[in-house]
Amino acid sequence: MRRTRRVPAAAAICLLLLLASDARAGPRIEIEFIPMTPAHRPAARVYEAIWSEFGERIVAALETRTCLPFAETRLAAVVDDAPSHSGGPSHPMRLRAGYPLAVKQSTLVHELGHRHLWQLAERLDGVDGHETLYLVLDRVWADVWGEAFAQARIDTESGWKADYDYAAAWAWARSLASPDKERLWRRLLEMNGFGGCS
Repeated sequence: MRRTRRVPAAAAICLLLLLASDARAGPRIEIEFIPMTPAHRPAARVYEAIWSEFGERIVAALETRTCLPFAETRLAAVVDDAPSHSGGPSHPMRLRAGYPLAVKQSTLVHELGHRHLWQLAERLDGVDGHETLYLVLDRVWADVWGEAFAQARIDTESGWKADYDYAAAWAWARSLASPDKERLWRRLLEMNGFGGCS
């Protein structure tokens, strides 16, 4: 007689919850990826696929690491050959089409992170927008894709040649111990009337 294995009730419930969570309609923040030209459609589809697969985790990581709820529920991102940019309250994000997949992933989170931090109107003296973002960005990347991904993306951004010195901003953020970053973040939240992490 063949014996069948019984799945414990708790394991069955966990499996059902996991399957139910995978069946959700997608991220609760909607991003419309708009190709600038027909030639940019493949890149826009790649960004859409990243968001469809990882959007929930990205939002959860940003909210957890910043102690801030997401303020936007819908936004647009133009995909073209121009430099990536977070856009503005009434302007879409801009995402570069030609990046390799991993850089598309990290750039999407980078620009979304800038938008997320618009809630912090007051900023720390001597700490610019990128340095503020870099207090949490590598932890968000690591939460979503792991430590090796985060380190590779820091190396990539540190090598960017631009008017802004990304390497210096990353060096500053990486020079801070975790308690120092947490202290600065708590101060930043207090300056903007937000409570700490619960």
